[in-house]
Amino acid sequence: MAATTHQSPLHHRFADSDALLLPYGPPESPVDVVGAFEEVGLEYAAVRKAAVLFDEPHTAALTVRGGDRLGFLNSMVTQKVIDLAPGRSCPSFWLNRKGRIDADLRIIAREDHLVILLDRHLAAPTAEALNNYIFSEDCTIEPAADTHHTLSLHGVAAPALLAAKAGNPALADMQPGENAVCTIDGVHALVDRDDLTGDPGLRLLVAREHAERLYDALLTPTEGVPAAKPTGWYALNTARIEAGRPLFNIDFGPDTLPAETSLLDSRIDFRKGCYLGQEVVARMDARKARKQGLAALRIIHDDPNTDAPLPAMGDRVFSLADPEGNPVGVVTSSTIAPMLGAAAVCFAMLRDAETAPGTDLLVQAEGVKAPATVQPTLRFWSRSQSSSSR
Repeated sequence: MAATTHQSPLHHRFADSDALLLPYGPPESPVDVVGAFEEVGLEYAAVRKAAVLFDEPHTAALTVRGGDRLGFLNSMVTQKVIDLAPGRSCPSFWLNRKGRIDADLRIIAREDHLVILLDRHLAAPTAEALNNYIFSEDCTIEPAADTHHTLSLHGVAAPALLAAKAGNPALADMQPGENAVCTIDGVHALVDRDDLTGDPGLRLLVAREHAERLYDALLTPTEGVPAAKPTGWYALNTARIEAGRPLFNIDFGPDTLPAETSLLDSRIDFRKGCYLGQEVVARMDARKARKQGLAALRIIHDDPNTDAPLPAMGDRVFSLADPEGNPVGVVTSSTIAPMLGAAAVCFAMLRDAETAPGTDLLVQAEGVKAPATVQPTLRFWSRSQSSSSR
């Protein structure tokens, strides 16, 4: 069984309820993530219409301190952070010397330190690896997984709910890439806006001993502001695929090169100085060559009397010209997308020649090879597009 601090400080209440728990991580140290509390469609609807509260035991934090923290980290990661101002946040990759992704990071700048959010199981090895590169720099990197815990609010009403709970109207106006501190029911939390679902997303980093108090406070109605609804991973997974947000250890992983993720615009700064793995990244960019790439596929299904076949993780993708030949890719995650009229959609890692928008393919799904088309971007839906189409 995993050590106590590997599990959420809320694990006891979820284990004693009817919540569906999903193990996440390696068999020797998994954490239980809530898959759902109730019917997934109701939880998903709350994401799109109100606000939901999600427990994140699979996320952990590192704390980076010292006068050289920005300069040191800038020389290590793919994003330019040397001038990351307090109150600003950004995503970045941490690569190994071969240019492959060791971790996907969320870097949060505060006045006197940085916070890095990443996969819980990678927190300790990432801290150790980064510390090994520190020589004379004034910089220390420490895991905070045993002292802090992450919760997140998602949905159109999430900013207003947070502002009302904290008694700070300015929090309602936080934009993506901004962070702040707040106090709710006497509990201090660091808040970072990162829109995982395409609607506002607010991650809250809180001391482990106060996590349950904060969780309960956000589930308690406030005059004029509805309470958050507890939600599980299944609803958020549907929303994040619709929004075009692939995830590390699901849609790409430690064997993946940055160019293969289709996330270069958000993770890489090609104008900054050297960093670990830069030569590989620069060479691939100069040659515009990659063996494979992550793409978004929409299943083509025109029969209104039947449901679209839904591919599953690991299902194979085939060329339309050679449906019985070798697969040209594999599905990494999928969902039925309510915002697209219950269309079946998925991310797939494809041979690069098959990633061009408009490419027609066949996807193994529920025992059939269903026709599918590569979409223009990873994003299937956005609220701005939805609003402008009305």
